[in-house]
Amino acid sequence: MNERILALYEMAFRDRYQESFEDEFQEFFSEIMERAYPDGDFVRVRPWGNSGDEKNDGYLMSQRTVFAVYAPRKPTASGIRAKIESDFSGCLPFWDEYLDEWVFVHNDREGLGPDALKTILELNRAHGDKVAAPWGREALCKRVMDLGISDLRALFPSVPSMADFVETGMEQIQPVLDHLERARVPGRPDRRPVPEDKIEYNLLSDATRSLITMGMQPAYLVRNYYRRVSDELLRDQTAQAFSEKYQELRSTGQSPDEIYWELRKWVGGSGPSSPAREVAVYGVLTYFFEECDIFLRPEEGQEE
Repeated sequence: MNERILALYEMAFRDRYQESFEDEFQEFFSEIMERAYPDGDFVRVRPWGNSGDEKNDGYLMSQRTVFAVYAPRKPTASGIRAKIESDFSGCLPFWDEYLDEWVFVHNDREGLGPDALKTILELNRAHGDKVAAPWGREALCKRVMDLGISDLRALFPSVPSMADFVETGMEQIQPVLDHLERARVPGRPDRRPVPEDKIEYNLLSDATRSLITMGMQPAYLVRNYYRRVSDELLRDQTAQAFSEKYQELRSTGQSPDEIYWELRKWVGGSGPSSPAREVAVYGVLTYFFEECDIFLRPEEGQEE
């Protein structure tokens, strides 16, 4: 599987990881684990009768590991600490003789806070034979990216194929541009030529670079569309909306890759996703990236 296809699936994983909560996130976690550890190695544990699930959200037979999954919509330090303590202590009476490792799975994209980490370290100090560990985005992403293409397609059916990038036309791109027109604001965007080293200057990861490169195929349709309609005001107002959104995201201190992810969600809107719409979104993003309306441009003589 080439790096561009992997980049598409990595982006799709990030979508579900960061936008799933509570039972939906637990279902996503179970889907990943059943594919990463097939043939019954990973077992879902569902609540049963008055005993519930005995503080076990999933069990990995080969590694004697109990999982606790926690993905609230509005996490708090005290809530996470209480969850870790109660789930760990609550699972021991029922699962003690079958447990070598206990894993706390969360969906906080920024990682665990110090209170949560300290709680896990305290559990390890008190129960040296029952190792506790956290799993966040990178731990789950690694298991997803090790899957074969058939499993990836089943997990993320909206991810486009290379053929979709070739076959998607203006019919699929137009709804994305229509969505952006509603976000337009008056302005005068930067129309100078695009610096050749813009990708390097913005310190984008290899995965994000691959997505920008893949978007070049549909981006030419966007470019031809603006040439055909000959409406510079229409194009400039949409470009300014892009620039405003980029500046808003940059002011929050997010990394360039996180900003790209946020822009992609903004461009796509809240409608249903499909491979063709995903291609359209990547094409529109690449077009405005190339036109220098989003991300920083290296100025002549300026050091990185």
